[in-house]
Amino acid sequence: MPGKTRLHKLLVLLALACCLWGHSVWAADPGGPVAILVSDSDEAYRKQAESFRDDVDLPAQVFNLQGDISADPALKDRIFAAKPVLIYALGAKAAYAAKLWTQNRQEIPVIFAMVLNWQRFNLLDGSTNMAGIAAEMPAGTQFINLSIFSPGVKRIGVVYSPYSTELLAQARKAAATLGLELVTEPVDSSKDLQRSFKVMEDSIDAFWVLSDPILYTLDNLDWLEDRCLKKRLLCVGQSQNLVKIGISLAVTPDFSQTSTQAAAMAKNILLHGQKPSEIKVMDPISTQILLNLKTAKRIGLSFSPEAMGMATTVITE
Repeated sequence: MPGKTRLHKLLVLLALACCLWGHSVWAADPGGPVAILVSDSDEAYRKQAESFRDDVDLPAQVFNLQGDISADPALKDRIFAAKPVLIYALGAKAAYAAKLWTQNRQEIPVIFAMVLNWQRFNLLDGSTNMAGIAAEMPAGTQFINLSIFSPGVKRIGVVYSPYSTELLAQARKAAATLGLELVTEPVDSSKDLQRSFKVMEDSIDAFWVLSDPILYTLDNLDWLEDRCLKKRLLCVGQSQNLVKIGISLAVTPDFSQTSTQAAAMAKNILLHGQKPSEIKVMDPISTQILLNLKTAKRIGLSFSPEAMGMATTVITE
């Protein structure tokens, strides 16, 4: 009997080893390539695609949407002819195309990144194969950093369009947790932003610029920069470009880490069986804080050494 028991244990261990060996072989070779779909030839997308290909360490092939889903009618067929095991979509147009093209191919996972205000595109609705990385830091992270750089801020103004209602709901919760008050004005078009800002400008301590391309045209951003200077208001954005043009402060993801994060997500899906529907949309893993010191001084702000030490980029001219 002891001999049979020992033999039985050995057989069980051997069976487990075979299963694990079979899994590891599959994990090392998940099948076809990862398809990297970029929205256009923008340099930022190209760098992200290259970094992701290095980080994921799996066969990968890049496809370019060329700025329009109809620019290359054969692109969809070429992608699926490659039999991709996953699609990594960079930019809003690529993410939308990937969602549309995989509606009847839910077995192909899609990870999207670099999509501003991703909620307005309804990328998760009706799909179980979609996951992503947000292109903005959570509202709570932005408000915490805002409070560090300007502790006296209590009332934050926000002008928002219907595309930003979900983001605004999250921001309200974050503000309440931090003891801040959001002063909000809904608008339907870009031409209403200036009027709505004037309604709140005398009752707020800072203004939060949402990632809403419907509202923030170049003309509106130029006007907002001048108006914040005139009213001596701290204006906080979510893009490094805003700080370069004169907005005081921006709290953004460190996009150099996005490809690493996306590669880790892809490996979890392809090699460890994690489902995109379990991942959903992740917050960025790393933060950048950009400060326009020249603008800050013009509106009368000064910063502690601790706050200055947190800034990853300081613009002085």
